[in-house]
Amino acid sequence: MPDHPTPPQAALTRGLGTQDLQRHGNLILACLLVLLHAAFVWGLGDAWGQGMVIAHYGLFLLWQPFFSGQQHLPWPRAIGVLAVGAALAILDNVWAAVLWCMLLAALLGGVTVSLKPLRERVGLWLAVAYLLLLMFVWLIPTGIGLSIRYDDDVPWLRDGLLLLPLLLPLFPTPRMERHTGVIDLLYTLLFVLVIGVVALGSYAAMHLTRVTYAMAVLISVGTLLVSLLMIAWLWQPRGETPGLRNLFSRYLLSLGLPLEEWLTQLSEAAEREPDPELFLRAAMAGFTHLPWSTGVTWSTAHALGELGEHSAHSIAFAHQGVEVRFYTDAPVNPAFALHLRLLTEIIGYFHAAKTREREMQANAYTQAIYETGSRLTHDVKNLLQSLKTLCSAAEHSQPDQAVSLQNLMQRQLPQIAKRLEITLDKLRSPEKAVDRREILAREWWRNLKNRYARDNLAFTIDDAETMLWIPQELFDSVADNLIQNALRKRVGQPDVAIRVELRTQPLPSLIVCDSGAAAADEVVEKLFHAPVSTHDGLGIGLYQAAKQARGLGYGLELSRNLEGEVCFTLWQEVLE
Repeated sequence: MPDHPTPPQAALTRGLGTQDLQRHGNLILACLLVLLHAAFVWGLGDAWGQGMVIAHYGLFLLWQPFFSGQQHLPWPRAIGVLAVGAALAILDNVWAAVLWCMLLAALLGGVTVSLKPLRERVGLWLAVAYLLLLMFVWLIPTGIGLSIRYDDDVPWLRDGLLLLPLLLPLFPTPRMERHTGVIDLLYTLLFVLVIGVVALGSYAAMHLTRVTYAMAVLISVGTLLVSLLMIAWLWQPRGETPGLRNLFSRYLLSLGLPLEEWLTQLSEAAEREPDPELFLRAAMAGFTHLPWSTGVTWSTAHALGELGEHSAHSIAFAHQGVEVRFYTDAPVNPAFALHLRLLTEIIGYFHAAKTREREMQANAYTQAIYETGSRLTHDVKNLLQSLKTLCSAAEHSQPDQAVSLQNLMQRQLPQIAKRLEITLDKLRSPEKAVDRREILAREWWRNLKNRYARDNLAFTIDDAETMLWIPQELFDSVADNLIQNALRKRVGQPDVAIRVELRTQPLPSLIVCDSGAAAADEVVEKLFHAPVSTHDGLGIGLYQAAKQARGLGYGLELSRNLEGEVCFTLWQEVLE
């Protein structure tokens, strides 16, 4: 036979035990309180009373919310648990009973404050009330040697307290998940202190004021209530006066660490050091000047650092890719460890922000290079198209056209050379990419017509003799991009008509229209605002042209987008 149940059997046993405890928890609690009454009231000093103590402690182990009944405890903890029960049975003393009832009442109170359903809390508060009444009505008077008249009413009053635990099965059993920690340790300690103060205060008041025990209990409870009311008022007084709450909060935040001073240094380092690794070193330098610190080390994905000296005590935290180890002259308590964790998270967030800022700067630099290169690529592509036009004219010219070909070359080659020179200047100095050199509109218009004389375009100008000056590089770039995009539509539709119009009044504007297909909605949404990858050429060229136009006080828009009529307009913005 195997020594241990198989996994399905173990799971079934564990499930049944948990379900029974959830269903009958209050019944078990009522039984252990009845056994406590039998042990410490009826059987105190008798052998059978010691047996009741053992039975009571066994039920307590079954009910307790510290660890599961199926949990395997290590030997030191198991020995400690058994030692408590053995001490209760062996001592067989009224003061041991008082101490145990005090701890049990505080434990029940610590469990109760963590519960939300009212009916579950009422059941446990009945158990707390029973333990407190048992202590102050019977156990403490017996311990301090008060004479109690054993008449017929005493057993009824004493044993009538058992009505409170007998009412427990009428209330729903609280759902206590032992592995989540249902006990509020702070409230448990507070309950122990309050019960102890009332008990000792009652004893002191009875001997100092020479009053009865009942009056001494009332004096002790009244004094405690007045003290708590004063503390509550000082904790958060009315008006703008800071109370103990603010002082206590500042003390907790600055426990072992001048938090405000360190945060000031951290913010100054964040403003002063753009590099994440230099910022990290500046932030860590503040820890080396603290009295509890002997040194600190840190590590990131790209760097390691160390300040101060190592010691025998250290604690490490990591957040957002930053791992920090603090070396201290003494072991770090849990409260201070929580502060150090918080500070590590703050440093991690700052370091991550600095890292992202550096990556964004690198991306911006790369984007600038990409945009400049894309713009120059379009300029070179347009120049190449002009050269191809001249080459085509030279290849197909007849001997009797030599004079006209020569005139065409004399007009176009200087213009191409000038535009190529501008492109090379932008390549050498990208930050000066915006060229503001101007040209007479009529001269620019004549050069544009000559460049596209063989492409069957319709050119229109409102004033052929205008004396208007326009930015040459902008109009060249926009006109070439718009005309080349329109010419691409003739690849699939040879009959596409293209019209180019220059208006000089009231403000200069250039309009390029074609009779091809309209642009898609998803292209129109991103046009002029982001690079667009399309098959018809409406891509990064117009995006770069729009940016160039905005830099010179112009606007570029898709003025019409219909089937058979697609128009782009470059227009000068009105200065207010």
